Amino acid sequence: MNRVQVRIEKAGYGDLMVVPHLEFAVSGGELLVLLGPNGAGKTTSLRALVGTVDVSRRTLRLDDRDLSRLSTWQLAHAGVAFVPDGARCFANATVEENLRGAFEALRPRGAQGERRRLLDTVFNLFPILHQRQGQLAGSMSGGQRQMLAIARALMIEPKLLILDEPSAGLAPKLVEELFEALGRIKDSAGCAILMAEQNFAAAMGIADSCLVLDEGHVALAGPAAEIRHNERLRVAYLGL
Repeated sequence: MNRVQVRIEKAGYGDLMVVPHLEFAVSGGELLVLLGPNGAGKTTSLRALVGTVDVSRRTLRLDDRDLSRLSTWQLAHAGVAFVPDGARCFANATVEENLRGAFEALRPRGAQGERRRLLDTVFNLFPILHQRQGQLAGSMSGGQRQMLAIARALMIEPKLLILDEPSAGLAPKLVEELFEALGRIKDSAGCAILMAEQNFAAAMGIADSCLVLDEGHVALAGPAAEIRHNERLRVAYLGL
């Protein structure tokens, strides 16, 4: 089922508390998007979830499993994949080496057929990666590296996929291609997806539900279909 339940208390950086309280749930095959302007607490919320910022309390449950005490690398072994902003990948490794490395990091003795199946899956989602599989990742465009970063996360077959600002810095055409792929991932991969995003139009086109954050607090929450035209969204998110 991949039902994910999250509760975060007092997340921030040292004495600076950014997110006082945040609580939400998302299930497999669904995408929950965190919206809000810069400084709203979107990235801090994601980092608190995976354990890379200070937090007073973190509760993370995946179906019947309590993952709250797991470290960042242990979460990856439990099926939680985090794609931070900045299209991060190994620049001096090829596309295929990046993908194989992600698979082998968690399954060093994984069957070759299993690895091939996952490679075929991500190449089908991102055909450009199949075309560039022998190319060094550092020589690709920012959009292609972002696709590679997401594809690397999919190589561990996550139960929860976390994306931080995947469209940041991308040209409109690449944003369109990226979000089309994210829609296919949501529909076919079976994982729950949690995404922080500033591109309101693109995010709401594929999201099932959303949380609008304003200075670390939830200003609005609910199904995307209901919130898309909500006047309060314009106030909380667009400042209009």
